Amino acid sequence: MLGKLEDCIQLLVDSNRIPEAALMARSYLPSKVSEIVAIWRKDLSKVNPKAADSLADPAEYPNLFEDWQVALTVEQNVASQRGHYPSADEYLNHAEKSDTTLVEAFKRMQVIDEEEPVEALDENGEPDEEVMETEENVDEAVQVDTDQPEETVLVNGNEGEEQWVLTQHDE
Repeated sequence: MLGKLEDCIQLLVDSNRIPEAALMARSYLPSKVSEIVAIWRKDLSKVNPKAADSLADPAEYPNLFEDWQVALTVEQNVASQRGHYPSADEYLNHAEKSDTTLVEAFKRMQVIDEEEPVEALDENGEPDEEVMETEENVDEAVQVDTDQPEETVLVNGNEGEEQWVLTQHDE
C-alpha cells in the first residue's frame, strides 16, 4: 500500500523467501525479476541444481512470460505514482487497487476504452441519438425456469434435418 516495493522484495529475499520475492517482482516490479531469479537460481542450486537450471528468466526467455513487455512498460508509467500516498479519507477509493497487478490494471484500462466507442458521440462531442436508439433496441436475456423439465427444441423447422439442442431428461 505504501508503494515500497523494493523494500518489500528485499525483505522477502533477506528472510530467505526468494520464490515469493520473485512472484512479487513478477506482479508488481517486473524490472527486478531477472535479478531475483538469479538469486533464486544460486540458492536453489545448493539443493537441486536441475531445478535451479529449470527456472526461466524473462531476459532469456521472454516468450514464456505472458505480457512481459506490457508489464515493463506499465511499470515505467506508474513508477512516478508510487511515491504518492493518498490521505486516509480517500482510502475507499484506492482500496481495490492494492489487489491488482500492473498488467491487470493495464488490461482493465484497455477494456474500459473499448467499451466507450468514439462513434457514440457526434461531431460536437454530444451523445449521438442514432447510436443511443440502437443500443436501446437490444433484446434482453430471457430467464429460464429451472423447475420445469427440459424439452426438445427444434432449430430449423424441418423435422428431418433437426438438430437436438436440448433433450428431455426423465428423473
